[in-house]
Amino acid sequence: MTVIATEATRFNAVVKYEQEASVGICRDVVTVYEAGTKTYPVGTVLGKTFVSTSVTATAGTNTGNGAIGTVTATGKAQRGTYTIRINKAASNAGDFTVADPSGAVIGFGTVAVAFSNQIAFTLADGATDFVVGDSFSVEVVGDYKYKMVESTATDGSAKACAIYISAKDGSFSESSIAATTDTSVIALIRGAAIVGKETLTYGASIDTAAEKTKMYSELESVGIICRTQIGSFPVVA
Repeated sequence: MTVIATEATRFNAVVKYEQEASVGICRDVVTVYEAGTKTYPVGTVLGKTFVSTSVTATAGTNTGNGAIGTVTATGKAQRGTYTIRINKAASNAGDFTVADPSGAVIGFGTVAVAFSNQIAFTLADGATDFVVGDSFSVEVVGDYKYKMVESTATDGSAKACAIYISAKDGSFSESSIAATTDTSVIALIRGAAIVGKETLTYGASIDTAAEKTKMYSELESVGIICRTQIGSFPVVA
């Protein structure tokens, strides 16, 4: 009888270079959460989703007396304070911009029309119209949770941003992630680091060259460089 022996992916097969590994510059303990039970081999690529614990909207010192309805944070939201500002006044209407916590504009909206991009709400007109400069601030509090990256995800986790490297005990072993249970693991969340493309694991929906190229690019945006390997050595693809 033929016996075939297999072993789990080794850490040094995945990570070819990591800045100051001894002091954990590139690593952090993160929380993973999966809807179903999964196994994470070393080298599993992760995306992240935002889980809000509270969302608070506050009106500025406005001329218009319109109000903001219930605000919710989507899985693509960021922790911090968003700013909604009227940039065009109109009778019983008006237009506004929405800026994320970093100050970057993430979208444009119209009074009385539902807005949804990271945060979702409807700005209602009042008896006194809004004027240019009227504003609302939205404070979003919550936590990021990670999961195996899937191109079909709609909660923010379709974007690759980290790589699972170890159980929380630092054993560099694969982990069984229980369904609907928060699990702490160690992940490579930033560079400078180099990993081998062929050693990475990701969701079944990432099944085309274009999707893989996009994933490599997303990892490189946080300093995790993905390289094709020849033997044990990473080379430029």
